[in-house]
Amino acid sequence: MNNTTKQKYELAERMLKGKIPAEEVQLMTGLDLEVIKKLEEDIAPMVRDAKILQGLDNKDLNIGEILYDNNGTDEDADKDY
Repeated sequence: MNNTTKQKYELAERMLKGKIPAEEVQLMTGLDLEVIKKLEEDIAPMVRDAKILQGLDNKDLNIGEILYDNNGTDEDADKDY
């Protein structure tokens, strides 16, 4: 695969992630529709996972208390560990 073909595949992938229909991607890239449909199937899980995570923020995570070592420079306190 030469660089031009590789760039066409990468362009098609970005366009599909941007919700551009497969037929339009075919017209703009010149790739076969079967190839574009295969790319669409390959990126579908990534797009779905991105939708799930886009509304997530730190308030949605109920992880409780977080323990950390506040004696990072005190080696005498850490010698037993």
